[in-house]
Amino acid sequence: MRGGALRASSVLARRNGEVAVFDTGMAHHAASLVAALALEGITPEDVTLVFNTHAHVDHSHNNALFRRARIYCSRRDRLWTREFHDALERVANPGPEHAVPFYPAMAAGSYNPKVVRKVLAIEKLLWDESRWGGADRTVWLEEVEPPPGISVIETPGHGPHHVSFAIETPGRPVLVCGDALLHRDDLDGPAPLMPPWDMSEYRASHDRIRSFDGVIVPGHDEAYDNTPIKK
Repeated sequence: MRGGALRASSVLARRNGEVAVFDTGMAHHAASLVAALALEGITPEDVTLVFNTHAHVDHSHNNALFRRARIYCSRRDRLWTREFHDALERVANPGPEHAVPFYPAMAAGSYNPKVVRKVLAIEKLLWDESRWGGADRTVWLEEVEPPPGISVIETPGHGPHHVSFAIETPGRPVLVCGDALLHRDDLDGPAPLMPPWDMSEYRASHDRIRSFDGVIVPGHDEAYDNTPIKK
């Protein structure tokens, strides 16, 4: 499913009887995700693997749909995200000052506080940790290698523990970036509306993504084929 401003990209991959979904989207997009899978002849019960680039609501909150799937994600990312939302819950109307401990770049004051407040309000409204899926089905990337054909690439910046997934295919490999790359144009564009956790790490991850030879799936944009420029 192609990502957009209010929807994260979701990717389906199949191999040797395993059915995987990479980034599952927001809970109120559940019906459209199920419909997209149905077009491929797949039901939620058929999905055996789920992968989260990070735990934000727009990338993880349909994990609960896939009751048979093992869920691969970062333990450190989940802990950091939980602490962030705990901080938001302690105030009625969270603003930049409440997010600074988690997003230090916000302290620079170069971000529109109205936009920041709006994004934080949406995060707080939609947050439901139960949508991450059962703890008994969670597989920590820090402890277990992903299945054959899938590689984890560290892409911090948007968050401190964000990862991307490279998928081997019979043709071009595919890189699921999550919000390490929100939009294709961000590789050469200005800073995002919402500050990342660390801008220098964010740009370093962009350099890593730019060097990937294959199909790139940004977190909120259409997939595209990338051929690195040889120096």
